[in-house]
Amino acid sequence: MSGAAAATVERWAAGLPHPIALVLSGGASLGAIQVGMIQALADAGVEPDLVVGTSVGTLNGAVIAEQESLGSAGERLEQIWRGLRRRDILPGNPVQQALTILRSGHMHPASGIARLVERSLQARTFGELARPFVAVTADVLTGHVRRFDEGPLAPVLLAATAIPGVFPPVQIEGRLYADAGPIANVPLLAAVERGAGSLVVLDAGDTCHLDTPPRGIPDALIAAVLTAMRQRVMIEAPLVAERLPVLYLPRPCVRNQSILDFDASAGLIEPTREVVADFLAYAVLPAAGAMSGSSHHHDGD
Repeated sequence: MSGAAAATVERWAAGLPHPIALVLSGGASLGAIQVGMIQALADAGVEPDLVVGTSVGTLNGAVIAEQESLGSAGERLEQIWRGLRRRDILPGNPVQQALTILRSGHMHPASGIARLVERSLQARTFGELARPFVAVTADVLTGHVRRFDEGPLAPVLLAATAIPGVFPPVQIEGRLYADAGPIANVPLLAAVERGAGSLVVLDAGDTCHLDTPPRGIPDALIAAVLTAMRQRVMIEAPLVAERLPVLYLPRPCVRNQSILDFDASAGLIEPTREVVADFLAYAVLPAAGAMSGSSHHHDGD
């Protein structure tokens, strides 16, 4: 290890107040961005005490929570994401999708996600994980956030990734739950409420600024929802940073790629690792009242 790399490790390993919470956003196929972030954090000597996730961040977060070190979590997640294809998550051709919508009101069955959970984790309950983990979901009937940190893992992960209209909601304890992305895509408050001493935010983001206007109703609706989610965290993150240190990791800008394009996900891992490694080499340590990094980042910022 070079002197500069050793200095980076020493600074970040000792510079963040404990308990350190990793906060993982939603982002569907952009969840691969979080793998590069995890690897760069591991290289910098960061080890979390708590993991909190929404949507795809719950899948990545559960793997992190199961592993004994962030380095091993990064290796395991890279194996998972490099083998992932769109057909694994979104099975069926357009005709089958149309029939599924007519029968059930959603586009895809949850079978692909269920298989992914089964092969990605050995743990079957929250209690079997190596470190505390909180999965954030949304109650379908009330729209309220529900946080799970105990009991069986699989149904909670299926609920947390059940994008409305894409996958069916999941019944847990007599209530229906789904993806909380529209109301808590970056679950900062859940980490604060669990007593975090500092937050490290792994925001997979969205597809950055558009090169062309949305075409058609579906694209326009997706763009509107993504914009609303981004505006919420841009307000929320600085407010949280007034109370405790927040390290908000940068990410490469992703353009002209659908958030459901899992075939292209693996190509995001290494560029993200490089961006975050460069950031950690020079970023100042966060402190209460002074966030390090930004919730809205573009290449070259």
